[in-house]
Amino acid sequence: MTVKNNRSTGLFTSLGNYKINMKTKVSLVRCSNYDPGQVKGALEKALSLIDGLPGIIKRGSRVLIKPNMLSARRPEEGVTTHPAVVQGIVELVQEMGAEAIIGDSPGGTNRDLSCFWETCGYKEVSETTGAPLVSLERELLEVEVPDGVIYKTLHFSRTALEVDVLITVPKLKTHNLTLLTGAVKNLLGLIPGLGKIGFHRRCPGPDDLGEAVVDILSVVKPRLAVMDAIVGMEGNGPVSDKLRDVGVILASTDAVALDTVAQAIIGLDPFDVPTTRAAGKRGLGIADLRKIELKGESLKNVVVKDFILPSNAVLRSIPKPILNLLARKIMIRPRARADKCTGCRCCVKSCPVDAVSIKKNLACIDYKKCILCLCCYELCPEKAMDLKKSLLGRLWS
Repeated sequence: MTVKNNRSTGLFTSLGNYKINMKTKVSLVRCSNYDPGQVKGALEKALSLIDGLPGIIKRGSRVLIKPNMLSARRPEEGVTTHPAVVQGIVELVQEMGAEAIIGDSPGGTNRDLSCFWETCGYKEVSETTGAPLVSLERELLEVEVPDGVIYKTLHFSRTALEVDVLITVPKLKTHNLTLLTGAVKNLLGLIPGLGKIGFHRRCPGPDDLGEAVVDILSVVKPRLAVMDAIVGMEGNGPVSDKLRDVGVILASTDAVALDTVAQAIIGLDPFDVPTTRAAGKRGLGIADLRKIELKGESLKNVVVKDFILPSNAVLRSIPKPILNLLARKIMIRPRARADKCTGCRCCVKSCPVDAVSIKKNLACIDYKKCILCLCCYELCPEKAMDLKKSLLGRLWS
């Protein structure tokens, strides 16, 4: 079934209906830890600074809360949106008289998500609040993307399309391919699990991938974005073991503006990040700090000056003709560790170009096929993939 995106209700509206406030608001509120009471108080303040939930959520509305549930990782690992943030948003939505549901579709899987819900802490949130957990991998509908750059049609779960409000709730993290995984990149989780493989196969480079993710944004626009930046991730994210206390929560009705501010906090120019650049150029959000009204904490007080960016961030400074010749010699490569790899084949199933195989119970990568999307690294449940930088890459950085 193909759905034309000309509805005026639900999540997707025609592109002509976009009206971006040229002085959109992004709030920054201090929050030092994940104590549920402190988190909820910070969320209330952050939302009040951008004029609160009443203008977004009506009594009786169905609200989809979409965290970053990349893989089945414990909250303290910093890979996923912390459950205390998710619970605080759920409770605030419920206090508005609306129905809150928690939904996602992790990468590289179309199986039962019970392990993901439990390990990430969302099962407990559901049991505490009564908000149901919904897999976004069932009852798929095809939706037209009239102004798509990479895609002219996309498939989404019926649930994702039929709710009244979408709230994207990312974690502040670096990303080896797109440099930042924020409120816009979090929308890739609306594509059913194994469907993400097609995104990486079709878009092996960061710029094309950014355009493809913004194709999602163009039809499924979040009404609210809230970022968990209490503890962020630096280094070679999105599954790095380098966590960093940032101590803030961000909120905005413009996901692009929120990402723009998040990038400023960690030292990235807005147009360094392909999703922000593509969305800004298409007029789907504000990617210019001068056009963003910051509320709450001063930006200069929360900037992390020595935040560690991904190793591949250096590629942005290389002239494109040179990059085309040297990129594969500069980029880091994934490699399985024999002491951790269990031969579970998750990496095999997740590779968009069939570059991974299992030999003698160890994942082996054919680098002639590898497009360096790092899906195997991101999705390995055993954290058995290391990132090895070439000699030229080490010298460059």
